[in-house]
Amino acid sequence: MNKKLAEQIIEMRNIDQDLRTQASKKVATELINYIIYAVDEVHNSRIKRIVAEHGFPTDDLVGREAMSAFWLLIQHQDYDLGLQQEALERCDFVPNERALLTDRILINKGKKQIYGTQTRRTESGFEPFPIEDEVSVNERRKNVGLSSLDEYMRERNS
Repeated sequence: MNKKLAEQIIEMRNIDQDLRTQASKKVATELINYIIYAVDEVHNSRIKRIVAEHGFPTDDLVGREAMSAFWLLIQHQDYDLGLQQEALERCDFVPNERALLTDRILINKGKKQIYGTQTRRTESGFEPFPIEDEVSVNERRKNVGLSSLDEYMRERNS
């Protein structure tokens, strides 16, 4: 295991989450949003450097915690769909992480999501972006270890 690389990825995730936590506390100003965007760009460069030097991380290379951290960083690379898609195809993401990233990519491509993991804020709270075959969504969610869509939406709106 490459402990130094794992620590680097986890540190990047911590920065990512600290900023997004501030934004979620409704103190999101233009400045915080700009900083998040700038940090995402820096992380994009660092991710590409990691991939160039080590290939896409694996559990064996960096461990499970760092792999989950890497997934989160990839999840936030919305302006680089190619990177998101390649990571989805090549990384050791667990099923629920794969589902979230799959939906994120589909939504960013203007398509319907499969698992109902991506939401948008409305005046009445959060709602899922359109879902392909919504009748079967809970079965798909269960197969990847996610709660039902109703339960997820209750949690998002609490």
